[in-house]
Amino acid sequence: MARLLTSTTPKSIIMKKNTFTLFLILLGFAPLFAQNTYDLVFFTEETEPFTVSINGVQQHAQPETNVRVNGFIQPILKLNVDFNNPNIPSISKNLYMPEGSAEVTYQVKKTKRGYKVRGYSMVPLAQLPPRRDVVGQQTVIYTTTPVVTQTTTTTTTSGGNNDNINVNMNVGGVDMGISVDVNMGDEEVVYQETTTTTTTTTAGSHYIMEGYDGSIGCPWPMTYQDFEEARATILSKTFDDTRLSLAKQIIQSNCMFSDQIKDLVAAMEFEDTKLELAKFAYGYTYDIGNYFKVSQALEFEFSVDELNEYIANFRW
Repeated sequence: MARLLTSTTPKSIIMKKNTFTLFLILLGFAPLFAQNTYDLVFFTEETEPFTVSINGVQQHAQPETNVRVNGFIQPILKLNVDFNNPNIPSISKNLYMPEGSAEVTYQVKKTKRGYKVRGYSMVPLAQLPPRRDVVGQQTVIYTTTPVVTQTTTTTTTSGGNNDNINVNMNVGGVDMGISVDVNMGDEEVVYQETTTTTTTTTAGSHYIMEGYDGSIGCPWPMTYQDFEEARATILSKTFDDTRLSLAKQIIQSNCMFSDQIKDLVAAMEFEDTKLELAKFAYGYTYDIGNYFKVSQALEFEFSVDELNEYIANFRW
């Protein structure tokens, strides 16, 4: 028989029961924060090759008609398809991933209104047969560093040859000497070499955010999945001081988007805690040019003014 908790029930028993209940709730939501993996296929039955860029980063070196990008882990991607034919406009589109890990295939198709990217098929990764190489398909691993193709053209000029030909002819007893100069001219030989390189992570490299060209505070922002897991952990805490301490610990160990910081500030209950976190997080933000968004999580105008003053006097 279940025990009835009354006002006389010891607090230690109530706290243990609440903790156990919270544990069961978080356990039930755990699958929601599991990281999904997506293998993306882009193909066309047309003759025009194309280049795929994801979130502003080119994924493969040469234009292709069938490209497979393995290991994408974000729920939304910004797709750009650039054609080798300069007369065909580029395609820009947001693609939303399914709830579970899957192979998602898209077709680049020519329509009456031009080229479009259309969903073609979706198969859960667990149901895929053993993978085999597909003839004509370029397979790459998803990257956040641009793939760069460099073409070097070398022109070599060799010196020309001047050949002199002497011809002696006797016509009707008249000796005729003919001298002919044959100038072969300069011979020009052109060599073209194409080198494909993938940039590596160095002190100056950083994540490329589509549409953002402002100042950058840190190079590699936290992934969406890691952030959602961290945010859920913070929200599971009851007291503001605990939430603040945990949020600082997470922020200090990562690089964040301004939108992510705004969500964490909004997770705080009291205004002074919100302001303290908003100040602390500025030095760990990728798109600091968008930090005005964080002020939207503050409730009072004087807090916004104090945050702006802090940013104006901030020193890296």
